[in-house]
Amino acid sequence: MIDIHSHILYGIDDGPDDVYESVRLCEMGNEYGIDRAVATPHITLSDSIGDFVAVRDRRIARLSEILKQKDIELQLYPGAELFVDDEIYYTKKLDSLTINGSRYLLVEFDFHNLSPRRLISYIDEVFRMGYVPIVAHPERYSYMQRDYALADFLSERGALFQINADSLAGLSGYEEFHLAYRMVRHNCASFIATDAHSHLQRKNDMLRLIGSFPPDISRESLDFMLYEAPSRVLRDSDLPRIHRRRIAIR
Repeated sequence: MIDIHSHILYGIDDGPDDVYESVRLCEMGNEYGIDRAVATPHITLSDSIGDFVAVRDRRIARLSEILKQKDIELQLYPGAELFVDDEIYYTKKLDSLTINGSRYLLVEFDFHNLSPRRLISYIDEVFRMGYVPIVAHPERYSYMQRDYALADFLSERGALFQINADSLAGLSGYEEFHLAYRMVRHNCASFIATDAHSHLQRKNDMLRLIGSFPPDISRESLDFMLYEAPSRVLRDSDLPRIHRRRIAIR
């Protein structure tokens, strides 16, 4: 499986504090079925992108070498989880923050204090810059929980969505679970990822989490969200068109 959203690198954000914790997280992910992971540390548009990328790439190189020495079969790829705010209107290039140098950019937003109009404007601006936004954990945003039609609207504009595995496993509360479940069942989500931060909490034990998913989520859907779609992102290929049903209750 491919984990396109993970805070697996040490000493760069709120993920592992040191390289030993990073290695343990890699071991856990590999033990539970993940063989490729995108390192997506947090970054804001007011941060120095050059400094961030330099640190990220050094961490990936060192951690990859240790994994090779320990025969841990987990391949790491560069990415970022970009917090988008009004600074997006003054930003010119984000190429070094995309997933593995592709057109796909993992983005997140304020969890509570953001109007639907502003969210849509941010998404449109990312598209205008030439990137395809993958919205991280949409089920966690309070305004998405209140208005499911917002997910439908953004999906129709071409935005992609990544659901957190622990939300779908029911570990993060009913509101997050219900939105995540409807998005997956209606083919509105393209990816499931761990958003892992630690081997102690917010883990990347994907196979164990899958065991707690609702049983009516098909193997075909899981294969698409955990392997086919992320593998296409890593190759910078188009995602196949799938039939999506509206998730808003009419």
